Amino acid sequence: MQPDSLKRVLDTCFLAKRITETLPELPQHMKPRHIHVLDAVESVRRQEGICRVSDVSERLKITMPSVTRLIQELEKLGLLQKETDREDGRFTLLELTEAGTECVRKHVVDFQEEWAGKLGSVTDEQAEEVIRVVEELWRTLPRRPAAKNRM
Repeated sequence: MQPDSLKRVLDTCFLAKRITETLPELPQHMKPRHIHVLDAVESVRRQEGICRVSDVSERLKITMPSVTRLIQELEKLGLLQKETDREDGRFTLLELTEAGTECVRKHVVDFQEEWAGKLGSVTDEQAEEVIRVVEELWRTLPRRPAAKNRM
């Protein structure tokens, strides 16, 4: 890829970030990251039967301390509950409450179904290519010490 093409891709990533920042308003005290955690818990539980904190960290590519903090916030909001794994007490299992399930239905499932219906000109193959490219950008991202103030 040429540097000019990479610049256009990165500009588009910033646009994608703006899209996610302007999604419909969430319930009071909820952050967009909360929805991502709830959706990850629901998705992992549906696929694997159980969901651990580490599963969410891996799925969302965020650190365990960040996931733990978000999970604690979601517990306080009554959207998520955790319990110690009966088979292996070292693990904490996550499950959505009824309110958490309703939140995922409204802010993820219903919203995405409605929006996907309006994207008739974008094929599933094109969506998969976008995913592949973004994942490759993430995989090859030059790792540098974290800056205090990044734009």
